[in-house]
Amino acid sequence: MIKRAIGLCLLLAGIVGCASEPVTVHYYALVPPVSAADEVVQRTDKPTLVIERVELAQYLRQPGMVIQTGSNQLQGSKNNLWAESLELALPKALVRELQRQSDDYSYYLKTLDFVDRTDYRLRLRIDSLQATAQGEVVTSGRFQLISEHGSKPQVFVDFNFQRDLDQDGFEHSVEQIQLLVAEIAGAMIESADNMAGQ
Repeated sequence: MIKRAIGLCLLLAGIVGCASEPVTVHYYALVPPVSAADEVVQRTDKPTLVIERVELAQYLRQPGMVIQTGSNQLQGSKNNLWAESLELALPKALVRELQRQSDDYSYYLKTLDFVDRTDYRLRLRIDSLQATAQGEVVTSGRFQLISEHGSKPQVFVDFNFQRDLDQDGFEHSVEQIQLLVAEIAGAMIESADNMAGQ
């Protein structure tokens, strides 16, 4: 009986000790802060490409970074968080990447920018955007490109991109997710160029 009481006291002391340890929270930015190397982007008379809507899967609308631990199992982190919700950060990251890859268009976010005219409208749906326990980051979804110049048919593109994780840690995962956003932007520019050439 005494051994049992001592064991219970040690267990309770361990629980109280664990509960009193400070929890470190890490924040990660999908869009890096502006640096001196960033160029000034001038709005010109180039065709305008407006990102009209970015829709995220429900599980991506929470602050914790997500890891896919099985084929149908996802785990959200409680202490590795996005500094800005993906609903706000992803469209900004996309515009920044579009500007970096091609200066053939002027890029706008409908939710943030005043746009006096629109040549192309983009709608994006992200079904997945996370690291996996198999050592990858993955993204999949669909975008729709619509020309405002009448006779050109709208384009739907389904995408599925992945990149290997060469290092451990959430910081490396975020760097690879940024590269996935670059791949999505590249596919969008290719579709816009094809539509413009029709």
